[in-house]
Amino acid sequence: MITSKYNNVLFLITIVLMVLSGCSSKPILKSEPLSLSTARFGHAAINDGNKIYVLAGANQSGFLSDIEIIDPIMAKTEVLKGKLIPRRYFSAVWDGKHSIYIIGGVSLEGKKVSFEKRVEVFNTITNEVSFAQPLSTPTRINSAVFLNGRIFVFGGSYPKEGNLKASAIVNVFNVEKNKWFRAKNMPTAKTTRAITKDGSIYVVGGFDRTSSLDVFEKFDPKLNRWESLPVMPVKISAHSVTVVKNKLFVFGDYNNLESTYSYDFLAHKWEKIDIGYKASRHNATTTLGDTTYVIGGNTSGNGPFLNYIQTFNL
Repeated sequence: MITSKYNNVLFLITIVLMVLSGCSSKPILKSEPLSLSTARFGHAAINDGNKIYVLAGANQSGFLSDIEIIDPIMAKTEVLKGKLIPRRYFSAVWDGKHSIYIIGGVSLEGKKVSFEKRVEVFNTITNEVSFAQPLSTPTRINSAVFLNGRIFVFGGSYPKEGNLKASAIVNVFNVEKNKWFRAKNMPTAKTTRAITKDGSIYVVGGFDRTSSLDVFEKFDPKLNRWESLPVMPVKISAHSVTVVKNKLFVFGDYNNLESTYSYDFLAHKWEKIDIGYKASRHNATTTLGDTTYVIGGNTSGNGPFLNYIQTFNL
């Protein structure tokens, strides 16, 4: 009899707990950490406000031509194999609609290595690839941003007399007219990383083929004018950048792979930060919603090549 009453009480408690848990407004979801299907460096990562697109790059198997489409909410990945020209050290931008432009870099087809002029356009609705007007001055490790219907491509390096030479050139593509033109050169020739904020474009650090740089420069596309800003605390290259609210974040460096810095646009100050970032260089960064994703990279020329997708709420 006592046992029967005890079991009834346990049953009632179980029912109450089930009802209370069912009324919770924030269910607990268990999900595995995101990672790439294929490790890579020298790639690009772009988001369209919903999904992340990881494009090409290279690893121990050679140059890559696939696209990994990542849904971070559902923690699902779709891989489109053989979609792109096999290339690395290029840039890519989303046009705010349904097209991703893949620009410059170095390609490998068969045994032929080329500084790539062709501009591929990946349609995020149909998954088809077409071509825009090609670059007149292709460069390796250039950096591109999309702003007000135009794509701005900054610097990089190009072959000259058997060596690589840093470029200060700024190429601009009018998407509507499918036409390239030139803007004012950067103050310093370099491979660099660019980001947009409040209608201006900022380039951060870089490499001039002799040493890494601490430069921080602002470009006003309306006035076609450059301005030098407070230099970084360190010289940096082979990094990636993103903007979150009123701060710019820099991840990685060719030599100091664990390097992580932020710049406060309101205080006009650089700061070294520690956010648990795993060391890498030649990675790619994109911010979607409240989350920043630092994707892939390598730790030396011979690897290891990384499949990490590091996530930060900055």
